[in-house]
Amino acid sequence: MKRLGKQQPRYIFFLNPYPDARFTSCPQCGAKTRQRKLPLVIHFWEPPQLLSLNETCQFCPACDLLIAHEDELVAFFAAFFADSRPAVTADAYVVVGTIDRRDWASQPATPPKMFAALHDFKRTVNFQPTPTWVPRTQER
Repeated sequence: MKRLGKQQPRYIFFLNPYPDARFTSCPQCGAKTRQRKLPLVIHFWEPPQLLSLNETCQFCPACDLLIAHEDELVAFFAAFFADSRPAVTADAYVVVGTIDRRDWASQPATPPKMFAALHDFKRTVNFQPTPTWVPRTQER
């Protein structure tokens, strides 16, 4: 697989498109997830642009699974790009990996510097939330 970043790949990544599912337990192993705040690198298609965003994600240490919530990203993009990109949808960007906090703090300004610090994801996965069962109310 061709890699964008020059650093070792990290994490199995899931971009959660379900606003009502928070995945507080791992969808792979069932263990309780933890929160991890780390800089995500996001690539926008039109016009081409890279953005590094320090985001709080769910993380399962047993599976090395990192879960970012799409609704939180889109809400940030709506505020950040209020004038230049009025409507950012899920097909307008892709989360390509993470960078180390020290590299994020130094703000690599050019794409070559960003790609030199980038850790691609090992792979990306998709999950469906488990449906919840709601009992039918008894008729009187």
